[in-house]
Amino acid sequence: MLLAFSPFLADAQSNAKEVFSDISPADVTAAKKENMPDKWTFSDCMEYAIANSTDVRRALLSILQADENVGSAKDAWLPTVGFSTNQNFTNYPVSTEGRTSNVYGSSYNVNAAWTVWEGNVRKYRLESAKLQRRQQQLAGDDAVKEITLGVLSAYLNIMYAQETVSIAKQTLEVSTSQTNRARRLMESGRTSKVDYAQIESQMAQDQYNLVQAESNLSTAKMNMKKILNLGLDYNFEISEPTLADSEISALLPSKQETYNLAAAWLPGIKSNEISKDVYANDIKIAKAGNLPNIALQGGVGTGYTSGGNSWGWQMGHGLNENVGVSVSVPIYDGNSTRRAVAKAKLAALDYDITREELLNNLSQTIENLYIDADNAKAKYASGTKQLEATQMTADLVNRQFELGLVNPLELLTAHNNLLNARLELLQSKFMAILSNKTISYYATSNVNL
Repeated sequence: MLLAFSPFLADAQSNAKEVFSDISPADVTAAKKENMPDKWTFSDCMEYAIANSTDVRRALLSILQADENVGSAKDAWLPTVGFSTNQNFTNYPVSTEGRTSNVYGSSYNVNAAWTVWEGNVRKYRLESAKLQRRQQQLAGDDAVKEITLGVLSAYLNIMYAQETVSIAKQTLEVSTSQTNRARRLMESGRTSKVDYAQIESQMAQDQYNLVQAESNLSTAKMNMKKILNLGLDYNFEISEPTLADSEISALLPSKQETYNLAAAWLPGIKSNEISKDVYANDIKIAKAGNLPNIALQGGVGTGYTSGGNSWGWQMGHGLNENVGVSVSVPIYDGNSTRRAVAKAKLAALDYDITREELLNNLSQTIENLYIDADNAKAKYASGTKQLEATQMTADLVNRQFELGLVNPLELLTAHNNLLNARLELLQSKFMAILSNKTISYYATSNVNL
């Protein structure tokens, strides 16, 4: 059973693929920094991060370059046409009959050539260019994947930091109340100045803890602003969703199922599968060096030489056309084709190596996520019970302190134990949610809060 997610990211990825399939240079040079909300939801962060990511824009640039490569591969089927002219002046020592000592000559030619067949090299290069464009699209999808995981982690970190600040404020309120109570006891002579100083120092420590928690919150927001490419002075606030305890205990697919599902959609793995066909085309192109080459040539030319008839007469009567076919058959090329084929086959071995590496990395990632999820869930379960017991102890000790039945050390110990229990439970909660959401993302390619 998978976690129930909204289809936001699927829509975002669909939109990204539409952008990747129909783009222009304007999409690369201009970031879309519009419609910034007052409080950011997770969906807002995802949409804005994808629209303004430099990695995504680099992917767009790579796709545009791949489009030009596809165009070049198609253009290889076109003929070539060129014009050439030659102007020369010749000086002879003496003139002869029908020729002056100084002769001016010129020629004008228009030539065309078209390769009829060259071992299907153009066909294979065009296929590879299209495949490589698809790989650039997948590189864009991979950038979206990294953004998704980054935004998910950063958003949950902000939520965790805000909860930490809330706990720090509540703890400070308790220690402030205890300090005021201890002051009244000291003033009435029921406790010593030393005991009062110990309790007051705890309040100072809780004030420092609050400052530290607020600093951590600012750092968490700064990390999100970095992902979103927001300015330094921008006041970033999130719209907190409600994360129920059921998010922690939700059932997940098995490790093997998650691994299989992720291997079927992850862009890096799909890109490597495409490279297999690219390598196959490289081998075919190398083998074409052993095949004949057939080409057509044709041209129109004329010329003029001084000392004879007029320029117009010579240009008209000297006009000539030619057409021909050439066949080139390789016999021996010094083993260059054989070496090229061998190198192409060796390069193709990289597919298996890369595939094994990608799948091993994915397996380790999935296993680590499940270990983290199981540990966080176990800590949350035990932490819940520990917090209940610690809260009861702290309440009891606090009432006994008000009655003057316990010393400050016991009060401070109970106070700190309660604080630590709350923080540990909070940490395990968000670690479990992060692991669960990440696992579900690998299994479904969708995530939301």
